[in-house]
Amino acid sequence: MKVPLCVGLLVGVLVAIGQESQPFVEYPEETRQYLKRIQRGEQRHAFNGDRVLGEWQKEARSALLKMTGLARMRRDLSSFRPVVTEGTAVEVGGAYHRSLCKIETEPGISIPFYLLVPKSPERNLRFPLFLCPHGHDRLGLHSYAGVFRDDAHREKILGRQGNIAELAVRRGFVALVPATRGLADEVLVPDPKGRHGNRPCRAQLMHCLVAGRTPVGERVWDMQCLLDWAESHPSVDKSRIVMSGNSGGGVVTAYTAALDERVRIAVPGCSFTSVVSPEEFIFHCDCCMVPGLRDWGDWSDLGGLVAPRRLLLVHGVKDGLHSRKAVEATAALVEKIFAATGVPDHFDLRWGQEGHRFYPELMWSFIEDGINR
Repeated sequence: MKVPLCVGLLVGVLVAIGQESQPFVEYPEETRQYLKRIQRGEQRHAFNGDRVLGEWQKEARSALLKMTGLARMRRDLSSFRPVVTEGTAVEVGGAYHRSLCKIETEPGISIPFYLLVPKSPERNLRFPLFLCPHGHDRLGLHSYAGVFRDDAHREKILGRQGNIAELAVRRGFVALVPATRGLADEVLVPDPKGRHGNRPCRAQLMHCLVAGRTPVGERVWDMQCLLDWAESHPSVDKSRIVMSGNSGGGVVTAYTAALDERVRIAVPGCSFTSVVSPEEFIFHCDCCMVPGLRDWGDWSDLGGLVAPRRLLLVHGVKDGLHSRKAVEATAALVEKIFAATGVPDHFDLRWGQEGHRFYPELMWSFIEDGINR
């Protein structure tokens, strides 16, 4: 696995490594033992190399569909047909066209999304697709698309290269930038009386659990509805689909790629790690919870469901939300699965030298190498 190192930031890297020598968190001993015991799980679908990969993937994917509630959504919504309303396209900088659209993915749920299409003198030219769900940014789809509310928003997003869809369309991709359900202003679940901590994403989780769903399942459903529509778009080459998001968007990316084989290349940023740390700390936000996941397996198995397609994990060495030790241990297990499929070069882990953000300079070579083969 490649670990780029910038000499000018060597001190910062050494500090991060030093921090990893300490426990990520500390619990009282009785609590730690309790958590260790109950969070071990049955690991019924963990990859162990004893099964033919395709057989293991089929069973593990089927079980994951049920655990996320996505199988139930498919059943409950089997007669529903998503409806897309396309907005007026405007030309941006002579380089691409952008339109704000919406898709009704289930009755009463409209997901806004930006569609960015490269401007080309050639007619009937098809481009690879770049699908990029955002994380815990209430302006997320606007941030990714480079549609800024004010100068402060612009400065913040450009300062961390968060306008990933705009960067993608300028590199020759059709970009789809959807609002992530429960995280964007446009599709929040209100939390009246602050019963769920004044956190809309946690309110979404609670309502999903009552209904036999999960936010992960709802978000993957939305992505799949968009993919269904995009496959027939005249500017999209459906054989070349890339998906990437950071943080919560990386979680959506990982699950979608694991469950939907149309995603050819997945690049989850600042998100791909084990369910729990060696100290039993849970890394991800409440809204990323899939109940009983440890009975199913772990995130390494999620990565294994992407093989033999392509998977790049990108993290920042200064990201305080994740443990480098846990990320690298998880990545090592994913690497073994890809090696078992005979395509070890279809997987990589790369480290940026800052914190919880995109690292486009680490992504493009992996993406373009895979998309052009």
